[in-house]
Parts: sequence; C-alpha cells; structure tokens
Amino acid sequence: MKITDFEQGTTFSITLGERSIALELTDIRPIPASPRPGGGFSLLFRGPGDAALPQAIYSLAGKSGTHDIFIVPVAADATGRVYEAVFN
Repeated sequence: MKITDFEQGTTFSITLGERSIALELTDIRPIPASPRPGGGFSLLFRGPGDAALPQAIYSLAGKSGTHDIFIVPVAADATGRVYEAVFN
C-alpha cells in the first residue's frame, strides 16, 4: 500500500459479526525518515465511542477497495475513539 491509496475524509467499514462499524480517515501523515520503499506514512481513523476495537488486523472496506490493516487504539474522547495504522 502507498499513501496515494488513501484520501482523507473517506469512510471505511468493518464488519464484526452482525455489526458494521464505520471508521472515518481523519488524517494522513507522511513519515519523512522512513526507509520503506515509496515512503512511510500513518493513518488516523475516528470511530464511534460505543465500539472499542482492540489492536488487530481488520478488513477495512472503502471506495478504494478492501484493505487488511493493523490498527491500534490511540485515544478516546466524548466524540469517539481514534485508531492509528503505521506503514513504515
């Protein structure tokens, strides 16, 4: 995957059993010093506050297709939960 595969503001969905959880891609951050071919980057997603996802690999389905991405919870506040994926 490369940074151009993602667009800020895109909504992805994760299906867990009978429930579908929406995650909005709220920030895309390049990692300038990354040794990764094509460059490293991180993605920040915001999800609902009532669904706490543990760190794991999830299939995120969006307009650019479905991506299996390892996400980690990094914050929670009154408006929801924030998850990060790092490609380094």
